Amino acid sequence: MPKAPSRSDPPFDWLDSRPSRGRAKIEQGRREGMYRTELEDRAGLLHRLGHGRDWARTRLLANLDWDFAPGPSPIGAAAVDAILDRVFGATASGRPTPRGKGGTR
Repeated sequence: MPKAPSRSDPPFDWLDSRPSRGRAKIEQGRREGMYRTELEDRAGLLHRLGHGRDWARTRLLANLDWDFAPGPSPIGAAAVDAILDRVFGATASGRPTPRGKGGTR
């Protein structure tokens, strides 16, 4: 019985498990973007729930410390402050402005 020919290349590109050389840098940027988006979402939620800026900062930094406990966080305190400035920047006290009743019509 004839033996099937062996190939050194996989039959499909996606079967190759070796990542490309620049892939790590691309994925690092994507991960940091994901972390920033998550922090913005959390900051917005805390703002809408009526928490102040200082409390939200403490909470977000504690979450980062928990998420990246064995090593350094990819997002620093300065980036968290910039996110909070964007989210809480509309009001001086850091408290949300009261909403009027009803929506736009």
